[in-house]
Amino acid sequence: MSAEAEVPPDALVIRFKPMDADRCLKRLDQDHRDTGYYCLSVFADTPRSGESEDQLRHRLLAASEMQGILASSNKAYYVCTRAENLLEQGFTFRKDDDGSMEVAEHYSVDFGPDAPTVEDVNRFIKSFDPDPVRRPK
Repeated sequence: MSAEAEVPPDALVIRFKPMDADRCLKRLDQDHRDTGYYCLSVFADTPRSGESEDQLRHRLLAASEMQGILASSNKAYYVCTRAENLLEQGFTFRKDDDGSMEVAEHYSVDFGPDAPTVEDVNRFIKSFDPDPVRRPK
C-alpha cells in the first residue's frame, strides 16, 4: 500500500533509468502488477538548513544507493529542477506506508488509476532535464 505524499514544489527530483517511453510503460505495468499503482520511482527533497544544491544532490544519490540502486549500473541520472514540473503536469507523489525500509527521500510518481499512455509517459519524461548528469566518482 502507499499513500499520497506532499513534496514541496521546489524539491529537487532525481530519476534513474529507464527514461524512454517504451521501457517506462513496461515498468509502470510491472509496478501495477506488484503494487496496484501505476508509479515510477524517484528521489526527492529540498535542501536542509545550510545544505547546498550540490550537497542535496549527493544526499539524494546516497539515498538511492541505500535503497539498492547501484552506482555501477546507473552511471547517469536525470534531474528535474523542481517537483513543480511534475505537479504541473498533473502527477502526484506517493510514499510507501507498508512498514518497508524505504528511505525518506524515495517517492513514487503516480500516473493515476488508469493504464498510462505513451502521451502520459512523454509528459513525465519531458518534465526532466534532457541531458543526463554523470554520477560523481
